[in-house]
Amino acid sequence: MPPDRFAPGVAEALRIAAARAPAAGEGIAAMRSAYETERSWWNRPVIDLHSAADAVLELEDGPVGIRVYRPDAGESLPALVFLHGGGFVVGSLESHDRIMRQLCRRSGAIVVGLDYPLSPEHRYPAALDTVEQAFVALAEGLAVPGIDPGRLGIGGDSAGAHLALAAALRLRDRRPDTVRFMLLYYGLYGLKESESRRRFADPVYGLPPDELRFYESSYLGSEASPDGEAMDLLASDLAGLPPAFIGAAALDPLLDDSLALADALRQAGGRAELRVYDGVPHGFLHWSRLVPTAAQALEDGARAVAASPFRFPS
Repeated sequence: MPPDRFAPGVAEALRIAAARAPAAGEGIAAMRSAYETERSWWNRPVIDLHSAADAVLELEDGPVGIRVYRPDAGESLPALVFLHGGGFVVGSLESHDRIMRQLCRRSGAIVVGLDYPLSPEHRYPAALDTVEQAFVALAEGLAVPGIDPGRLGIGGDSAGAHLALAAALRLRDRRPDTVRFMLLYYGLYGLKESESRRRFADPVYGLPPDELRFYESSYLGSEASPDGEAMDLLASDLAGLPPAFIGAAALDPLLDDSLALADALRQAGGRAELRVYDGVPHGFLHWSRLVPTAAQALEDGARAVAASPFRFPS
């Protein structure tokens, strides 16, 4: 792709990412280590907050780690549960630390990062079950002090955005009115073939077809179909979901997923604010220390969290 199509800073960010990526190793452990190594540079310098503390939630399916980011010492604050991306296979609280710090500082809301179980060791629906149970624990107002359970949203990027939407669908039916807002960045929501996947198949755009197939098969295993309800959220009944901010990358293979989701939510009577960021590929939120568009996307999402009425549209 001609470099002049990139937003300012993107070409340099790609160069830095490539230079910091370790030599490819074999196996899941090597993938995770390489991902963390490459992402660590982007998390510096550390953004100061009132506090950022790790804790453990004791859930029905076992303990899960969380990280609670607080903008100030206030009580009864709105909160956002944030689910990191990484294709359901890689990623952690550490890899997405700067993203969550930015959202906390800019929104004035508590951000709770969730260290959900990864695939292929924990295939569908393990991660989704954990997300649902953790959200219910937070909504009951006992797990993390200072959260107003009536102003609790959910969000994520990439695979995390998929899990956020899937959890919101479950909770709409099982625990109505607990999810009050959705913050969804460049997720995969169910399309199998799309113009954006064909147009942006080159690895420079962040998610080539073979990598996407690997992530999906790792998450689903051999027993679930990628056309089934586990992956195809666009085929679900989307009525009754809370307002959503949908951030998409214009040079992303998953661009059309975000466009389709925004349209489907509106068709179902919901509210969806869609922002498509020019000149950036999949995963660009990590680059906020160098790419102004990434900082703007986080600012826009945080503004939407701060401005949310935290109630369902009438």
